[in-house]
Amino acid sequence: STDYGTSYEKLNEKVGPKTILSYLYVSPNNKRKIMLLTDLEVESSLLISLDEGASYQRYHLAFDIISLLFHPEQEDWILAYSHDQKLYVSVEFGRRWQLVHESVVPNRFYWSKLGLDKEPGMIHLETSVSDRRSQYITCKLQNCSEANKGRPFPGFISPDSLVVQDQYVFIQVPMGGRPVHYVSYKRNTFFPMKLPKYILPKIISIDDNQVVAAVQDWHQNDSYNLYMSEARGLFFTLALENIVSSVGPEGNVMIDLY
Repeated sequence: STDYGTSYEKLNEKVGPKTILSYLYVSPNNKRKIMLLTDLEVESSLLISLDEGASYQRYHLAFDIISLLFHPEQEDWILAYSHDQKLYVSVEFGRRWQLVHESVVPNRFYWSKLGLDKEPGMIHLETSVSDRRSQYITCKLQNCSEANKGRPFPGFISPDSLVVQDQYVFIQVPMGGRPVHYVSYKRNTFFPMKLPKYILPKIISIDDNQVVAAVQDWHQNDSYNLYMSEARGLFFTLALENIVSSVGPEGNVMIDLY
């Protein structure tokens, strides 16, 4: 449908009557560009339309895609994550792909942000070194050689801890048997976040040029205390106590701010 559900057109003849589809993606920057991902158990291919679904072209893949990340400004730039923890990039809306890096941690890869990063075609990613150690590196879009890798944080970080959100970058660093939260503001040097005691925060929001973190004390089971930071996300003050919250399926804290 191209008229908000008033009418529908059958696509079977355009994509193939026996094609089994698993996902549909629409470019966030150009709604005329549509990408259909086939069921991996049958075949690994993409069906791409550049005319809002009027026609499709099939492209076979040499790897299995489990997730895609579209660039927020460049409509043809896409990151693809595979089953074997490899990250690929396309600058032609999926028609050709190039390997970026291996051993990438799931969901820990991010596009650069205009005005904050040195280049528009830069990727932030977390790579796995061992079960207990990861690295935070940056790569150029189509040249992630060892000589071109950036290491914004020189040491190892805790696995599955890299978060890049607008002007903030969050990591956890193992120190003395416990992880410590670090923050970088506007891509500058990392500093430990000044939070009470040794309690790990859950980052809830970064709106309004400040960080809102949920902290659960030792005696709290289903409630949190909310702390708000100054602009750098470094120093925090208590804002609200005993906020009741449920925990999502992936361990995320379910708190909405209005």
